[in-house]
Amino acid sequence: MADAPRAADRDALHGPWPTEAEALQAKYPDWEISRELRADGTHGDWYARRDGTSLQAETPAALRDLLEKQSV
Repeated sequence: MADAPRAADRDALHGPWPTEAEALQAKYPDWEISRELRADGTHGDWYARRDGTSLQAETPAALRDLLEKQSV
C-alpha cells in the first residue's frame, strides 16, 4: 500500500473532465493558473497570477476559494 496516497493522483489521469484546474481557468480567464514544479521534478502548490497578484494553495479547491474571495 506504499502508493496509496498516489492512487488518487493516478486515477485522476483518467478523468473527470474537465479537471478542477481546467474549470478554474475557464471560470477565471484573466488569471494564469499553474502548478509549481519543484527542483526534484515533483509537483507542488497551485498558483493563480494576475497583474502582480499571486495566490497560492495546496489544492485546486483551496485555490478556487482564494479566487472567489478576490472576486468579492
